[in-house]
Amino acid sequence: MNESKNPSAGAGLGIAGLILGILSIPFGIMGCTFLFALIMGIMGIILSAVGYSQARQAGAQTGLILAALIISILGTSFSLIRMTSSVSRSHDVFEMWKEKINKWDKEPSDIEQSFNDAFKEGFEEEYDGNLEETLDELENNLNELERELESAGNEVDKNLEKLSDEEKARKLGKATGKALKGFVDEMNDTSDAD
Repeated sequence: MNESKNPSAGAGLGIAGLILGILSIPFGIMGCTFLFALIMGIMGIILSAVGYSQARQAGAQTGLILAALIISILGTSFSLIRMTSSVSRSHDVFEMWKEKINKWDKEPSDIEQSFNDAFKEGFEEEYDGNLEETLDELENNLNELERELESAGNEVDKNLEKLSDEEKARKLGKATGKALKGFVDEMNDTSDAD
């Protein structure tokens, strides 16, 4: 006759696993609670497995504990199915919005187009010139200034190599003072014109 040493071995863990498994099923089926259900289901599986192991070693009954293990696995499965479904839907929604944003970037809206037309008309009326031609001219001037600055920068680098650190600091101070004075004078001229 096979008598158990402890007839209630693993029962407490089995009951806890059963409760978690039962709770994980409705939470796994519901929309936004699948992560909570996944955690409860995994905890139910762990508790039931440990309880089953203890019951087997003690020779106790394992029926309730097996039921808890199966229900916990079922609840975990429901939550995993819901999670993959939600992730798939989220990806679809993300792709839909990504397409809409790309479409908005490529095609100007009616409001944007009317703003652009009104701006161009007002600019050409005030400036007495074509906006595109003016922008092209400004871009060419900027490119030429960049080339000149690069050339001047190379020349300054060559000259700075010949100077001591004190001479470099003195020249930097003079240049900063001159730039600041020019900025202040320009601000005063602007405020006087208003």
